[in-house]
Amino acid sequence: MRKIFALLFTLGVTFCTAATAHAQVLKVNVTFDFVVDGKILPAATYTVLRSLSSDMRGLAFLGNGSGLQTMATEFDSTVTGNKLVFDRVGDQYFLKEVVTSHGKLHFAVSRREAELARNIEGQSLRIINAN
Repeated sequence: MRKIFALLFTLGVTFCTAATAHAQVLKVNVTFDFVVDGKILPAATYTVLRSLSSDMRGLAFLGNGSGLQTMATEFDSTVTGNKLVFDRVGDQYFLKEVVTSHGKLHFAVSRREAELARNIEGQSLRIINAN
């Protein structure tokens, strides 16, 4: 059942983004589990692409049978590139930014990340995983 759902999810996202003439696509190998929008994604090679044609903040992460759609809190078209930016707090990684050729998408600090940061003072580390 999970494989069928993953396949349908992948097809749905693919068809939605294929309709967008200027779809942004970023392929990145993430070597650690990470948190996006409160959900843990396993280490894998991910294709990151825009999931909504009407809003630049919508993203889909597709990789090795797992996937997720999410919305960034901010979009800045003046910053471009090809990278994912993570914050490491303790032994957990939290997605902070996705930078594409169209701009930078920023993700706010989650309640869980803020709680961990308070308990593990001084052990936060920013890690950048680029193409």
